Amino acid sequence: RLGSGASSRPRESPRSRSRRDRALAMGAVGSVAVFPSSLKGFSAGEDFDAVKFQTALNAWCRTYALECSKPFLTQWYNDKRLETAGSTQLIEAPEAAVCFALYSVPGFLDVVAEHFLRIRPANGFVDSTTDEILARLRADLAPALDAFVVNTDEGPPYYHVQTVGDVAAVDQHVEAEQFASDEAAKWREELSDKLEDHRDTKMWGTDTATLRKIFGVNVHPVWGGWYAYRALVVLRGASAKNLPKPEPLTFLSEQDARRILSEYNLRHQECLWRDLSAEGHPPERRYTTDEFFFFTETSPAKRRRWLELRVAQMERGGALSRLPCCSR
Repeated sequence: RLGSGASSRPRESPRSRSRRDRALAMGAVGSVAVFPSSLKGFSAGEDFDAVKFQTALNAWCRTYALECSKPFLTQWYNDKRLETAGSTQLIEAPEAAVCFALYSVPGFLDVVAEHFLRIRPANGFVDSTTDEILARLRADLAPALDAFVVNTDEGPPYYHVQTVGDVAAVDQHVEAEQFASDEAAKWREELSDKLEDHRDTKMWGTDTATLRKIFGVNVHPVWGGWYAYRALVVLRGASAKNLPKPEPLTFLSEQDARRILSEYNLRHQECLWRDLSAEGHPPERRYTTDEFFFFTETSPAKRRRWLELRVAQMERGGALSRLPCCSR
């Protein structure tokens, strides 16, 4: 209030502050400076302070509605891939090289829309956004770190993000076979029966084992399934051979894990599997309704039209939180 000596300047919302920071970070028209990076001060070598770098990288990512994983070593990932899948999708880097995964969280659609407003890509709207962010990240890292920064949705090379999430203790990986009781065996058989009846042979083929397969899934302790891996960062010039390896996360009850597996395999597009509990999930830790429809939409043309509508509203100065739903 003016009479109490408070400032008359409107308080800046976190969303507005994020938009301003992104505009500076990406060198938007009219900006007078580039958003400062705290990453340039890290140098290469042995005994790299991976935890301190993680703190700085996470702060850098926050501007773009991204988070970074705990640090992990190339060897941890490659050993897990050799154990579970043979010599496929390995990271080519020194065994003690420090790695991070980047994943988007609720709010990332704002970043995609702002990218579309400036760049107007013809297609691949999300990947184009990710690629611009990663180009900025590469520029902000010291050359001596010899950083390999790759969009995990593009390739080759391809990397197995569920393995990344497991070894970095980002999320919990759940497989139907991990439950050993007789009751769990009955649940698996019943779920496989439903999948065999439910799956379209035109898409899945006629192989019985494939039709009955229960696919595993990763879920985050905060975001549930409302997040998506976007990038892998490998610092080939940074070594941390004594980095403590985290224990795998195990926060789900068996009941919730089974429910998530059932929903993920039977009704993936409804996204009920993304909620950590059958009773619901905190709204602020879910996608917005716009994000739900945009990220589950498979038609590039409908995604483009939604972005065009959103950008038109942004150009008129409309509120980002009141926008047309992409399903209409």
